[in-house]
Amino acid sequence: MAKKASNQAVIGEQGVALIARVVLSMGHLWHATTGTDSGIDGEIELRDPSTAVVRNVRIGVQSKATTGKWAGETKTEFAYKPKPADVDYWLSSNQPVLLVCSRPSTDEIYWRSVQEWALDPAARATGLIRFDKERDQFGSATRDQLFDLRATSADRVEPPGPAPVPEDMLTNLMPIAWHSDRLYSVPAPTADAKALFAPAREAGVHDWPAVLRNGRVWSLTPFDDRFLAAIGASGETDQALTEFLLSEDRDDLNVVRELVRRSILESQRRWLLWHQQRQVAYFRRKPQDHVEVRYAWSTGRGRAVVSPRWAKGDEHFTGYRHDAADLAVRRLDREWFLQINPTYLFTWDGRQLSGHHDRALAGIKKRDRHATVSQMLRLWEHLLTGQLTLDNPQADKAFALQRLAEVRTPVGINDASWRRVSPAEAVGDDDPQLSIYALEGVDD
Repeated sequence: MAKKASNQAVIGEQGVALIARVVLSMGHLWHATTGTDSGIDGEIELRDPSTAVVRNVRIGVQSKATTGKWAGETKTEFAYKPKPADVDYWLSSNQPVLLVCSRPSTDEIYWRSVQEWALDPAARATGLIRFDKERDQFGSATRDQLFDLRATSADRVEPPGPAPVPEDMLTNLMPIAWHSDRLYSVPAPTADAKALFAPAREAGVHDWPAVLRNGRVWSLTPFDDRFLAAIGASGETDQALTEFLLSEDRDDLNVVRELVRRSILESQRRWLLWHQQRQVAYFRRKPQDHVEVRYAWSTGRGRAVVSPRWAKGDEHFTGYRHDAADLAVRRLDREWFLQINPTYLFTWDGRQLSGHHDRALAGIKKRDRHATVSQMLRLWEHLLTGQLTLDNPQADKAFALQRLAEVRTPVGINDASWRRVSPAEAVGDDDPQLSIYALEGVDD
């Protein structure tokens, strides 16, 4: 009787061959398992790509290949449910173990570290190993990630890593250069900001960067007598700004933060508005309806910072997309910075938040890549330095913003590896977000 090989056996061999091809393209070595199937189809031997050094440090691989669909498969994800005995076997290993699922007919191939998956008790309790088709692609970006895998046993040799290559990185921090060392304040007749400042607004003498806080009105520059008369305040005093800049008192720091941010918004009122609900600065639209606004800071047409949006199909107007930014004023190692976090704002009319804002923002953030974010940072840098200098001479300003700070890191960052970090693992900034009362009239 002639020997036969089942279709599944052929598909299994195709899956292993696909793994071998991808591993070799990474620059690592592949060793297929021979003999009885023990739950491991092969091993990846790590090879330092910068030195070609191989140290006999290996990662076990279990291949699962198919021509059909995986459990719960959608365009973005699927799941695989291994046998409990297989999970126990993989976790008892003194080396990391990868589960690699592939569809050789379409060259689709994805991976998960079994040990990484098992660290999540909730995920392990389901028995399902879930794959994200974007995050978990097994390809060139996986090469360096393999160096960071951990086995169940801590008693093992650390694999070699890529040679550290320094990298110059542009930060989103603009250093603040202080031109004054005085801080001015007067006792506030009332704690109601709108009631206090309304007379000054009506008289056209309001000091927009002024801040009401802790029972006093604060300013980085001396008050205009007409403003003080309008709000019914007197008894102006001044003190050293340095005391606040170096203070450890949160109230003192927040006074500085709010003064800086309000000063920036007032200086850029030709271009910017403040959205109180979302706490972001955003580019204002033109008085004419449905007109694009562009900002150019070099040769060419620049960037569209306000774009009218139209529904697909019936072509009716749905609102505006505005370039925006979270402007966080921060003190780092006794130095002060403006931290720019570019984002977008979607409005119906240039002011009222669109009902589809959250969905539209999530969609555009998924599409944005490094080049887009870099362009937006350069735009904000030019607006807050070059434009400020052209329209408002710096000599009479309490501070000036400098160019985005650059730093050199000892080890370059692999952008592709970043994509595997989940939002839950990201470390957030615990600085408080200050509440600025609405800048009503700044655009008038």
